[in-house]
Amino acid sequence: MPEDSSSFQKPKILKKSRRAKFHDYSAIGYYHITASVIDNTIPLSSMPKVDFESLKSGEMIIPDHSELGELIRNEIRSIPKYHPKLTINRFVIMPDHIHFVVYVKERLTKKLGNELNGFFGACSRHYSKLKGLDHIETLFHPYHDNILFDKVQLARAVRYVEDNPRRLIIKRKFPQLFKKYLHIKISEWDFAAYGNIFLLRAIRILPVRIHRRWSEREMIEYENQCRIEFENGAVPISPAIHTIEKKILSIAMDLHRPIIKLTDMRFGEKFKPSGKDFDLCAAGQLLLLAPYNEKEKQKSGYKEFHDMNDMALAISNLPISIRYYIVSFLGDNSF
Repeated sequence: MPEDSSSFQKPKILKKSRRAKFHDYSAIGYYHITASVIDNTIPLSSMPKVDFESLKSGEMIIPDHSELGELIRNEIRSIPKYHPKLTINRFVIMPDHIHFVVYVKERLTKKLGNELNGFFGACSRHYSKLKGLDHIETLFHPYHDNILFDKVQLARAVRYVEDNPRRLIIKRKFPQLFKKYLHIKISEWDFAAYGNIFLLRAIRILPVRIHRRWSEREMIEYENQCRIEFENGAVPISPAIHTIEKKILSIAMDLHRPIIKLTDMRFGEKFKPSGKDFDLCAAGQLLLLAPYNEKEKQKSGYKEFHDMNDMALAISNLPISIRYYIVSFLGDNSF
């Protein structure tokens, strides 16, 4: 783990590459490894039945491993036995993929991928034997890695691994709250959306927007006005760029009000809301709206954020009858 990563600048990585070209994969460090099984394989695990209170509290849930999953669990635990320079911090075996956080505690003579080849080969041999094959059939697609540069990233990765089963159970229980929608025409703009689309039917949608010329007193007054609006049932909508705007949305969340956030992110095939956004989705309290763009996402600047604030205002000004119509006729735009 680097002692000081505050000045580290992440170089741009080609999208198609599974490995960071700039990184030395023989070096000491932490990695979050994800590997998905090929299609039509034996499930690695199943999710146990749990009560909803356990899901709400964030309690860690242990999947029920299949025979193949149990064999893979043993192989993960055996990695340090065959590779003494590696330590497994956390792992989870999901029905169709695995996650584990691995620590390279001493410099490797080979790259990390070469060290892990034996593990993935052993998993494929177990899979092929259970299927009764007379040859070795590959179980996993090539794995993905996230390099964890500091303790914050490490803690986030560990929490993600631990929380994976709970997240899957929630998504299966409330699939309508994790839907993706493409090409939604709202006012004069085309949006992609993710989450509870029915928040567009709120009686009162309140645009949250700070003006930098305001004095500190004016900002405090505006914050208090927003709080009163939330207490009376308003749903905030904002890209939440300014620190005070973020604080105001936090006030709404503390009051258990849903929120609509405009964002510059792309909802790709494997997009998943993370952290607090996931829990808000699970509670039906979040709708993410992104101006739809067929081109690759570019880094947003002042103009893009200004435009999103204008979009938030325009959406809030739409008559509720039109917002009802938009939601009612989404048709095949959901995925």
